[in-house]
Amino acid sequence: MSEQADAQVALSKLRDQQDRAGYDDKSVYLGLIGKMQDEGLYFASLAHIDVYEKRFGASPALTLMRADALRETGQDAAAAQAYQNLVGSVVQSRAYHGLGLLAGRRSDFAGAAAALRQAAQSDPTNAQVANDLGYALMRTGALPEARVPVMQALQLDGRNPRVVSNAAVWLVANGKREQAVALMQRAALSAATQKAVLQEAERVRRASTQRARAAAPVAGQPARLAAASPAGPSHVRLTELTQATP
Repeated sequence: MSEQADAQVALSKLRDQQDRAGYDDKSVYLGLIGKMQDEGLYFASLAHIDVYEKRFGASPALTLMRADALRETGQDAAAAQAYQNLVGSVVQSRAYHGLGLLAGRRSDFAGAAAALRQAAQSDPTNAQVANDLGYALMRTGALPEARVPVMQALQLDGRNPRVVSNAAVWLVANGKREQAVALMQRAALSAATQKAVLQEAERVRRASTQRARAAAPVAGQPARLAAASPAGPSHVRLTELTQATP
């Protein structure tokens, strides 16, 4: 046990030395901040982002990291401003994606879909963007419009449980439950995730029905006025279902 403790201390010292050396290298330090965020250490990453910016200056990549960290730590207004500042930059697609996620958090799925369309135009092969766009469209009740991004995401990243779950929701909501079940079984999704998919599909189906009713002419009312009626409100975050784990 003593030898193991000594080895752990030596390893810790080595890591500290490597980290200190990394903080002096611009690209390595940026990579360390990214690793912090990959591990969910968003509060810590914000502190290091401040240090990095003072030492090396700002960049679109750093501002994007800050925006993501602000979003993940519940500082939505500041995150939205940071994402807006990145529109027109080399990371524009991820900026629009972030704005879409923020809109979804507010249950503004129409706004989320608009932002995610912009993200998809800038990065059409990004499966995560396509997946979130498909989900946002489904939550507005736009099932036909959701088909393309949902299936694009499935073909781009068919091993991702979130993508599979989203595709299964679309299939069930469109009356293709057997196909959805087969898809989920092939992906080995847990029973809890499959149950969540069926529940989400029912919510999407209700949104689709509300949308159809709002667009249908009302007796004695001009069709153009009926079509302008808004769909019912939504109350679930954009990423709620796509965060399900198998």
